[in-house]
Amino acid sequence: MSPVFAFNKWPRALCTALKLSVAASSASLLVACGGEGAGGISSNSGAEVLLKAGEGGVVSGSLESVKYRLTNMSWSVMPLAATNPVLSVFNQDCAVALKNDSVTPTLATATSPAGSGGSNWQCKLTVFAEGQSTTTDALYDLTLSGLNEAGRQVSYTRQLRVQPNAALNGIAPEGTYLKGVSVTPVASICQPGAPVRLTARGLPTDTVFNYRWRVVQGPLAVLAGAQTAEAGLIAPVVSASTLVVVQLEASALPITPENPAVYMARAVVHVDPTYPYEPCGSYGSF
Repeated sequence: MSPVFAFNKWPRALCTALKLSVAASSASLLVACGGEGAGGISSNSGAEVLLKAGEGGVVSGSLESVKYRLTNMSWSVMPLAATNPVLSVFNQDCAVALKNDSVTPTLATATSPAGSGGSNWQCKLTVFAEGQSTTTDALYDLTLSGLNEAGRQVSYTRQLRVQPNAALNGIAPEGTYLKGVSVTPVASICQPGAPVRLTARGLPTDTVFNYRWRVVQGPLAVLAGAQTAEAGLIAPVVSASTLVVVQLEASALPITPENPAVYMARAVVHVDPTYPYEPCGSYGSF
């Protein structure tokens, strides 16, 4: 088996904020759909993937097709109630993936028209739960699906639970901030120690602003220009897949406990030691 990273494109689906309506779905089960394969989704211990409102996480998934090689793989997130908060997802179509395919496939025969060989692909999804105020758990079906060369589907579903987070990392709920501000890039995938440039977008140009950039989730990271419209971040040196959430706050007045910021936006940086390119790959912005 030879690992091959697929980074040949960065489609728009990578930076789509899913705004899904009501849907009914089954519990988390393995679904092999005739694909002669298996799969798995992992993020933390337990029967569910757990996430708190206002926070992000990296979910790892893998699919195996035993007899035929896989041809594509993608994620889907389905809310189980219409009132569930919007989730932002990155790398939904697995443009960034580790693809292990058999290097010595069996030639096609009358009984096996597509030949055989098999695949084991791995893909990581970054999920960010927007910081809307919520008092109840929100449930989603998180599914990783793939198609093999025989046209058979292999998929695996696990339940994702977003829990209320009253503190929201010590900041005011998102609803108290003025809208229209964003950070570019909204998401990045980087090697440990790589630099990331983050830029505030959408602020009125006729006002002089005070800025504050800070890490609100994940390990400490070096921030340069934390009081300007453009900040530089050095991805922390980690040995495992890690998510860093950086928050921008802006206000015409100095930002103090008595005068909180009126604008807020966030960006996520996925630090992955297995990422093969330098310095970072960007998922763009919404």
